[in-house]
Amino acid sequence: VESYADEGYRGTCLRAANFLCVGQTAGRGRQDRHKRFEKTVKTIYMYALIPDWRRCLGVPRVDHAPSLEPDEGLNSVDWASNEFGGAPLGDKRLSARLVKSARFLATEMGRKINIGSGCNMSAISGFYRFIEKPDDSEVTVENILAPHRDRSIKRIRGQRVVLAIQDGTDLRFATRPGCDGLQIIGRNQTSARTRGLHLHTTMAVTDKGLPLGLLRLGFDPIHRKQARTEDRKKTQRWLEGFGDIAQALREVGGKTKVITVCDREADFFEMFDAQRKHPRVELLVRAHHDRVIRKDEPKLFTRMSEGKADGFLEVEIDGLTERPKSSRKKAKPARRKRSANCELRFRRLTLPPTIPGVESVSLSAVHVLETFPPEDEKPLQWYLLTTLEVGDADMAERIVRYYLQRWKIEDFFRVLKSGCKIESLLFRTAERLQRAIAISAVIGWRIMVMTLLVRQSPDWEPDVMFTDDELGFLRDYAAERQMEPPKDLGKAVRLVAHLGGYLGRKHDPEPGHQTVWNGCNKLTSATLGHRIGLQAYQRRLLNQSLQGA
Repeated sequence: VESYADEGYRGTCLRAANFLCVGQTAGRGRQDRHKRFEKTVKTIYMYALIPDWRRCLGVPRVDHAPSLEPDEGLNSVDWASNEFGGAPLGDKRLSARLVKSARFLATEMGRKINIGSGCNMSAISGFYRFIEKPDDSEVTVENILAPHRDRSIKRIRGQRVVLAIQDGTDLRFATRPGCDGLQIIGRNQTSARTRGLHLHTTMAVTDKGLPLGLLRLGFDPIHRKQARTEDRKKTQRWLEGFGDIAQALREVGGKTKVITVCDREADFFEMFDAQRKHPRVELLVRAHHDRVIRKDEPKLFTRMSEGKADGFLEVEIDGLTERPKSSRKKAKPARRKRSANCELRFRRLTLPPTIPGVESVSLSAVHVLETFPPEDEKPLQWYLLTTLEVGDADMAERIVRYYLQRWKIEDFFRVLKSGCKIESLLFRTAERLQRAIAISAVIGWRIMVMTLLVRQSPDWEPDVMFTDDELGFLRDYAAERQMEPPKDLGKAVRLVAHLGGYLGRKHDPEPGHQTVWNGCNKLTSATLGHRIGLQAYQRRLLNQSLQGA
């Protein structure tokens, strides 16, 4: 039996009746001979009347919910077509142009498309025509990311625990006075306004921090009413991101536990109330407000700090260089890298509602406090609120480990701004900027996977991320520099990082994102030169053999 759910409807009744979601219509209709796609896109549901209908019809079993490994299909040849191919842009030629443009942009991260190796005039003009499509066209951020989102969901299906990390960042385009649609994202001491875009991102990672994909790139509506306050904007961003995670989880099997990890900005009651409507998505938030739990009793932070420690935990704290105050950012003192010995406490709490007519929320709270910090350093102290059940110290430690992975989205923003240099884009409207940012975001995500995959699986085959031509160059490069050949993924990425400035000394850590993206920029050009030189050498040998004959 086949049925449909129109746009705006979730098909809840059909799902409750055990109907299976098998896909969506194209929106064409029977009479759409000219491919105008004027009909609404409907979700298709089917119900099996006979359990063994496959045997009766003689058809093989098909996995309607396939899963992917985190590294599958990410080599230099296939990754662009896998992550962007088939995007619903209204025309197959636009999807093909998107794949080709992404491949060229990845060859020289952070630089214009005309610098990419192998890029010609047709590819350059095609990219700009793609970006400059009308604002009411189907070339939107959601449609550009649709194939990548689908593959991200497939990668999530293959995991037992997935962390959906939410956070936002401001993209400053203060030097683009002619760009239409930019918003006011800040003011300095002289009340001068800073124009730009706010990007709110949801990135899925494994419990060990390996990025699985971007579920959402959310931009504030360009024509947002000015009557809304800034606090309302922030609240709506987090709620929309959580709702999108819940929507994605409907396509994931019940074996995968998804936990939304948020920083202190998401500490508001509406967020916990939204989780009750989608109980399959767990919530982990760092507390920002010292709430009143009950009248005539200690507040949240005081109550969590009382009593004997329930356990102990060692947390690695990364070092930070001193940052002086500037017109854009606050000053930050330097911080040494250290291992912090912390006390661990956990409690079961009930948060009183801040919305009339809404029931209170029952949560678990975990308190982390560094016991003996250095004299010139502030002690590490976190208050974490979660919907997960925390019954012992091991589970409390696991909650802290989950929260430590939140920094991965900060690394992603750094790759996006410093590696892809999205704040240097020179388009005339905010819509065009958003389209270019969506393409660069997937490129930056792939760089993060390449960097972090080596730390978890260095013994994997190098063709997971590299082509035969690239490995051929890396072998000759390693021989010329008297380094280890790229026999596995770890050695191959270290050679790429060496191209980007990685020294690889005895006590150096694994290469970071910056050396990897610098090395990838040089790898494409070096591989092209290596291939041309090898072909020229083979032609000379062939000519010499023919002349000798």
